Amino acid sequence: MATAPQSEPQTHPWSPLQPSDARLRAIARWVTFAIFTLNFVLLAISLGDWRVSIDSGYHISLAEWYAHHGSAWWDHINYAPRGRPNLQGPGLQVAIALLGSLLGGRPGNFILANAMLALAQWTAAIATVWFFTRRLGGDVAAMLAVALVAGAAFASASFYVGIPSGWVFIAIPWTIYFFLIDRPIVTALIVTLGCYTHLGGFAVLPAGVLIAAVLERRWRRLIEVGAISAILTAPYSIHFFANLGWYRGVHAIEAPRFDSMLDLLTLAGAVWMLVCRRNDAFLIAWVFAPIAWLFQDPGRFILQEALAGGAVGSLMLCDAIARFESHRLRVALTLALAAIATLFPLGPPSLGGEISWDLGYRAPRMLNWQRADTLAGVIKDQGLQHRVVSVYENSLGSALAVFARLRIERGHWVEVQPINDPADDLPTESKVYVVPLTHGSRWLDNLESRGLLRDWGGTSDCAVITLTARPDSRAMATLFADTVAENGQWLSKHAIRHDLLRAGLFELPRFDSEAALDRWLAQARIQRFHAGRMEVAALLYSYALERKDPRDAKALRMAALGFGEVASFLSDGDTVGDESARAHRRFCTDMASLAAAARAHPQDPIGSRAVRETAVRLFQDYFHKQFPRAERFAEAKFPVQDSIIPTSI
Repeated sequence: MATAPQSEPQTHPWSPLQPSDARLRAIARWVTFAIFTLNFVLLAISLGDWRVSIDSGYHISLAEWYAHHGSAWWDHINYAPRGRPNLQGPGLQVAIALLGSLLGGRPGNFILANAMLALAQWTAAIATVWFFTRRLGGDVAAMLAVALVAGAAFASASFYVGIPSGWVFIAIPWTIYFFLIDRPIVTALIVTLGCYTHLGGFAVLPAGVLIAAVLERRWRRLIEVGAISAILTAPYSIHFFANLGWYRGVHAIEAPRFDSMLDLLTLAGAVWMLVCRRNDAFLIAWVFAPIAWLFQDPGRFILQEALAGGAVGSLMLCDAIARFESHRLRVALTLALAAIATLFPLGPPSLGGEISWDLGYRAPRMLNWQRADTLAGVIKDQGLQHRVVSVYENSLGSALAVFARLRIERGHWVEVQPINDPADDLPTESKVYVVPLTHGSRWLDNLESRGLLRDWGGTSDCAVITLTARPDSRAMATLFADTVAENGQWLSKHAIRHDLLRAGLFELPRFDSEAALDRWLAQARIQRFHAGRMEVAALLYSYALERKDPRDAKALRMAALGFGEVASFLSDGDTVGDESARAHRRFCTDMASLAAAARAHPQDPIGSRAVRETAVRLFQDYFHKQFPRAERFAEAKFPVQDSIIPTSI
């Protein structure tokens, strides 16, 4: 029968440290402190320009709503014009709201509050893995665990970007720990906070308690914790189940990111744990509690299981090192492993990204706050806030809402959305569009001079436009066919794969210098513009057909959203769009087929079976059928297979 973690660190027979070796224990503590402090200082330096995830705009915009209105049972920002029930756990958003209000209540204050809470999350993650590994294996094991987690670029970043799920993974071992030391009220409070932070908390935190209860046969405590947690989470649970029809549970597939050393040690450590520590209820429950996340979001599981993985991996290493007879060799191996995990972790090291960011080389950016501020300012200054805003990349739309009171078509967090989105049926000219084209570019100027659209302003890679007088359908058919043919053909021949942060086992990122990354970014800007032109051409064609053929017009609006997402996948800093080499080759083939089909039917491209079928295939192949809305792209004139037209990520 396993025992609960004790109040003092325990030194086990398999630990390379002996109780009398106080000097070596002190060295391990100092190395741990140095690793933590170095990373913490480098991260803290960047608080004013923090690295964020694509989720951050969504969370901060909702946090502002909490700050100004006190509650946010309904999300008025995303899925305009009617919005949706807010089923996101409010914990992080309320925390940002409170801290941002204390800092001044302006958009920049809420952005800073998010950064401060993200740094706190990273600190809590490192402190958690240190605390429990030290209790289980002593100072050397704790040192190795901290080095493994803090040194792995992707795992460490998954906590310092400050997404809600990170807090849930941090809460897992604390929930199990307090359950095993018979603190049911504290356990229930942690479970409740985790559930209010992320929906996943309802699965993984009770799972951790359940596993521990089964292994330790603590049925009464399990019932107590379950009852208290159910009562405390009832307001959220009732709200969620009352709006269950809105919950789709679908999301885009993120690119896999592996920290090779940490991931391999996690797998090996889990096997070692089942063989050598099979009676340790705490450790087993910690490792296996989040297993449900592996099936719902494997990328997130791989990254944030790193806390438990760092613990079992370091304990296994200590067990292996202890088998060497030479004390000096054990010490040398231990310190060498800590150095490798920190500096050369068989993948990108955290220190590399932290140092380069602080030195001013800040790529890739998941969200560019300056760009979002500029675009929101254009919409606000030109009096366009009353319109629904359609942004080519929906996460950027939520970031715009941080700086202005906007209503975004689709919006972020696509797991919750209406069955029939009223935005699909809004007239094309009723919206304001943020498209991936340079404001004032020659191509947009030409369309504006023809009276087809208005370019209100923007940045070097985004423009805010509206459509003007309804154009002639024949002219727009030709424009659409020519634009798709020319730009699709260019993309099929010259588009490069988005693999900014892709890394596999023992694979380093592809960029070994700033010059190489600069070349990639320059190419990415070019290819985004080619996809952006296709988006605008589809919008103009849709506008022209709206009165006489609304079905075709709607299909073209869906296609425009698809081309906008293609631009994002090909060029933006987020990693949702990272594609394998095989998927990219298929994309180029499909794009060439679409270009050829459009060129062959310049008079009526939307009426062409070839154009429709190749467009359907392009979007289905490129987006892996993981997007939230199935549209019958060709239902207006003849049946074609269901098309997954991307509407959000």
